[in-house]
Amino acid sequence: FIPWKKLYHRYLKREDWALQRVEQILQEFSITKEQQGCVLGLVRLVSSTGPRVDPSGVLQILGTHPLFPKAQLCVLRKFPDLQSKPGPEKMWAVVAVMVLFSDSVRDIQKLLECFGSPRSKVSVLEVTEVLHCMATLLFAMRDRSIPISNRIHYNIFYCLSLMENASGIVQPLEEGRVDLGSRADVKLTHEQQRILNHKIEPGQTVKIMAFAGTGKTSTLVKYAEKFRELKFLYLAFNKAVAEKGKKVFPRNVTCKTFHSLAFGSIGRHYKDKGKLNFSKMSVYSISFLLQSRKGQSLFIRGKLVSKTLENFFSSSDEEICEEHTPLWFKNTHGQMELMSREEKKISVEEAKEIWHNMKKLDGDAEKRYKMTCDGYLKLWQLSKPQLSGYDAIFVDEAQDCTPGEL
Repeated sequence: FIPWKKLYHRYLKREDWALQRVEQILQEFSITKEQQGCVLGLVRLVSSTGPRVDPSGVLQILGTHPLFPKAQLCVLRKFPDLQSKPGPEKMWAVVAVMVLFSDSVRDIQKLLECFGSPRSKVSVLEVTEVLHCMATLLFAMRDRSIPISNRIHYNIFYCLSLMENASGIVQPLEEGRVDLGSRADVKLTHEQQRILNHKIEPGQTVKIMAFAGTGKTSTLVKYAEKFRELKFLYLAFNKAVAEKGKKVFPRNVTCKTFHSLAFGSIGRHYKDKGKLNFSKMSVYSISFLLQSRKGQSLFIRGKLVSKTLENFFSSSDEEICEEHTPLWFKNTHGQMELMSREEKKISVEEAKEIWHNMKKLDGDAEKRYKMTCDGYLKLWQLSKPQLSGYDAIFVDEAQDCTPGEL
């Protein structure tokens, strides 16, 4: 949801797609060295791509900026066709010219302060996208030896850099609940604030990528607080994290683990029948379920079947197949061997037999084939559950999710 910023940084990295896209834009708006007055094409681009907002109130706020009168006069003379348009095209053209007229970083900072006014209907994110648009094209123009001062790009770049490294104070959580750091105030970075400015749409996936301890969960807490009219489901991998989430998140968030969802739908039936094993099936117990084969160790085969089942449970596949078998195994001499096609076939057959019996709620009087937690999670995944009642789902540490969980 920040296309111009992404394009800017990809262009700086000289990615092929970005280079082609920028060249296409330059040609489309006649921003070439051969075109006289090509800077006007840049203004035209900004005026046509700026966010669609009511310009009346914003123009009044911009009127307090020292560069506004000169920029407005320039647009009036150079772009007479924009005067009759009721939309925001004229406003964004004025903004673009103000940036081009800027003598210092402070001029652009004052411009951002105008948009930060409570009367402004333009978000800071929308303005920074316009600035990234201009920065991208200005940098590309310099690449093509189009005569334009590098100072303008520097002013934009430096101003954006100052913004992104600044922090803002947000209000504490609702009374009776605690924040993640047990502090009265939580500081959000500019990156976190941009996430809060984005309202999730149905069917949309948003990834928050950051290092451990940088505030990903804090961002989700603040997001849920901002959009209190929405209902969220927060999914964690273990019970301790989910329980902590119940104390941290506002009341429009339900906190659960993946396994608790699956248990409520599938696992509880096996528990009621006494067929639930809350730990993994051990290699030792699996080896007792296998038939003896000449020249093969039951314990080694138990390892192969255990790994095959584990890979199947983690996958999004509906049936056990040879792709779930391990590639290598350690033989009775402790040496690594590549699994043969025949060994793979045997492991698949044995894993299928065990899985078939694990799924049975009745008919296993000795209860040798108990359902495991990963097993009922797999059954829940195969049932294609519909998590109705929630507007969005927060997945904690989503990078660690298996294909089956996703």
